[in-house]
Amino acid sequence: MLVFQFFARSIVLMIASFSLAGAVRGADPFEAFLTQHCNRCHGPEADEGEVRLDQLSRDFSSGVDAQHWGEVIERINAGQMPPEDEPQPTQDEIAAFVSKLHSQIKEGKAARMAARAPVAHYRLSRKEYQNTVYDLLGVRYDPTQPGELNEDTLWHGYERIGSELSLSPSHVDRYYHAAEVVLDRAFSEASGEARKVRKTAAELRYGGGKPQQEALDRLGIERPLRYLLFPGRVQNALSSRWFGRTGPEHSGLYKVRIQASGTRPPGGQPAHLSIGKVTGASRENVNGLIEFDITAPEDAPKVYEFETLLEMPTNLEFCVVATDMVDERKGSAFRNVLSSGGGYIFTHSSEPLLLNPNAPQMFDEKGNGLFSTVILDWIEWEGPLVTDAEKSRRSGVLPPEDATPEVVAEHLQRFAQRAWRRPVNMQELQNYLQSYQAERDAGESLADAYEVALKGVLTSRHFIYLVEGDLVARERLTDWELASRLSYFLWSSMPDDDLNAAAGSGFLCAPGRQSSDSETPETGSFVLAKQVDRMLTDVRIHRFIEDFSRQWLQLHRVGMFPPDKNLFPGYDDWLETSMRNEPVEFFREMFAKNLPLDEFIHSDWTMTNARLGDFYGLPESTSGGFQRVSLKPDDHRGGLLTMGAVLGLSSDGTRHRPVHRGAWLSESIFNKTPPPPPANVEPIEPVPPEGDKITIRQRLAVHAQNASCAACHRNIDPLGFAFEQYDAIGQWRTHERVEGGKGKDPQVDASGVLPNGREFSDSDQFKQLLLEDRDAFLQAFIEHLSTYALRRVLTVDDLEDTQAIFDEAKENQHGVRDIVRAVAMSELLRKR
Repeated sequence: MLVFQFFARSIVLMIASFSLAGAVRGADPFEAFLTQHCNRCHGPEADEGEVRLDQLSRDFSSGVDAQHWGEVIERINAGQMPPEDEPQPTQDEIAAFVSKLHSQIKEGKAARMAARAPVAHYRLSRKEYQNTVYDLLGVRYDPTQPGELNEDTLWHGYERIGSELSLSPSHVDRYYHAAEVVLDRAFSEASGEARKVRKTAAELRYGGGKPQQEALDRLGIERPLRYLLFPGRVQNALSSRWFGRTGPEHSGLYKVRIQASGTRPPGGQPAHLSIGKVTGASRENVNGLIEFDITAPEDAPKVYEFETLLEMPTNLEFCVVATDMVDERKGSAFRNVLSSGGGYIFTHSSEPLLLNPNAPQMFDEKGNGLFSTVILDWIEWEGPLVTDAEKSRRSGVLPPEDATPEVVAEHLQRFAQRAWRRPVNMQELQNYLQSYQAERDAGESLADAYEVALKGVLTSRHFIYLVEGDLVARERLTDWELASRLSYFLWSSMPDDDLNAAAGSGFLCAPGRQSSDSETPETGSFVLAKQVDRMLTDVRIHRFIEDFSRQWLQLHRVGMFPPDKNLFPGYDDWLETSMRNEPVEFFREMFAKNLPLDEFIHSDWTMTNARLGDFYGLPESTSGGFQRVSLKPDDHRGGLLTMGAVLGLSSDGTRHRPVHRGAWLSESIFNKTPPPPPANVEPIEPVPPEGDKITIRQRLAVHAQNASCAACHRNIDPLGFAFEQYDAIGQWRTHERVEGGKGKDPQVDASGVLPNGREFSDSDQFKQLLLEDRDAFLQAFIEHLSTYALRRVLTVDDLEDTQAIFDEAKENQHGVRDIVRAVAMSELLRKR
């Protein structure tokens, strides 16, 4: 089940001729098996998949080719070698070969483990850095802003693999800048007192609305002035000047409350409101910071409340998004009317007399909107918000103004121990204390001089990296290292005080010892279990839910190739965002209720918001956010594999790509990374204008006849063919739209045959076959979790530990939270 990138093709056993069998009769049985059954395809005469088994190292203690040999065992155990259409070795021959190879791999494990570097460094990802400075100092900092921390290098979707996260000179510069920003926000002398500003529709739309209110009074209208936001309209939602003088010290958490309602055509989409920064000179696009659907009706406006991190100074805009807009001519007329500050008054759609007489019709005779709009009553901003818990994290960090050097050193030591996530001796802090003293000697205040020392702590490798090991190589983690590994696995951040206390007691990873501060015996396993169970129910577990699901499923690829607007006019940014969030919310529900792993493959429910409900044809969310909805068979949904995000992330923007869908499923569901295509492989030919319309599947069949392509396509293509009834953005269909060619669009064919000969007719039958392979999915899911937790690629030496987790998970009926717990409690996590 492990990922081995070295293999470029599946290993195929070949039975040699009788003369070859006679030639190897007297050879070592292990080598004889390779010569007779393998080297014909992977030897001097051929190196299928660029693999030469005859040249793999037989020195199993060096670890040079142990990964390759582990893959050989896996292929044999899976029945993939030799193929069914080839003569088969006897079961005794296979058993003898596998047993010998397994024993050689196992015998070399100790030497391979001892040969590892004594110290391992794993740099924090941007997200982990953000969480860590928040948990350390209560400071909100966004490392993704332009000019802040460099983007993380991805490995198969994972952004935390240690071997990928290098440190360049540009990284160093930005870490120093980040430390300055964080400390400035934590200990700025400027007042950070929260302020509240409220803007009514009259102020936003009518400049105060005095003339308009007088007009309403004359007409006897008691309704307040309201703001009708037209689709595509961009309007000021937050100006920095509303809070007075702003600067970096005012960046932080802000709360926004909006009272709004919406209108839309009967059966149309709810209006979507986006608040964010304008992108581009045209002011037509807003990079959404807060986005939500307006589901409240006009007569019952709702107060929507959000919290968001704002980097000040900033200016934010409203933008209303709707795909059921009127044509451009009418749209232009509406925009002209709404841009007229004094010529248009709106309070309610039942009062058309207040409309500009020259305005085009916005509502039908029943008061229904002709297109989706947002009716805004008021907006309120409050911030920057700082909680008591956030303040407490900074309390005691700065020494008092009259502190002696000894007191300063004690303060710095306490801070460093929290920041570096382990005990720190004074010798390690001498350089920082010398910098502090030099600043004091130069006339700087104690606070300013001390911040220089703090900056040194925050730019140390002990903060930026998770450091595991020391000068003497050892097999297991220390209690402190295990505490950090657990916290960055489950919380994407540093250990808290309780976890640090457990590490300091010495019982976190020391099974069988008795606690000295308790009347009852406590083993290390008990202490570890207590901490893991606490962490799984802490609110910070949502960081794991969001980060792991996003990385595991490679959701960064959603929208990588924006769908063609001409082919998919209903696709918009909010639909894309909703699609990307659906698998995360699905995982959150699975984890919260400890549902069985099977439901990732197929379920009779999913999580949708109003936009996805409209897209899938499901009941609309009444909350404006995500909620659980039941599914019927004719909804053609259920589980991860039929979600729009999963089906669309392998699209090229114009068409679906069954090979890429199959490759994603192989990697994410079975943890099998298919090899890259051969060099200079010919692309799939388009349908010529004079040719008959044929499906991508039919064109792919011609392409896959290439001998260098056939072996891989045989394993990958069926996984993608199962979802031929879904187009490039995940919409259900019965016929494939084919650009070019003659005749009608052809009917899709979602049938297929798996490499082991099992057949399916559509995605439903295919998912049932996957459920029959639940053990393989469980093993792969454990490997994904372990890769995420360990921050490295698994090796053949991890097989026994992952098998132990697998056995425990099966006993617990495959519950998702139980599986995560089993990984956290495993021996695998306690080892370096």
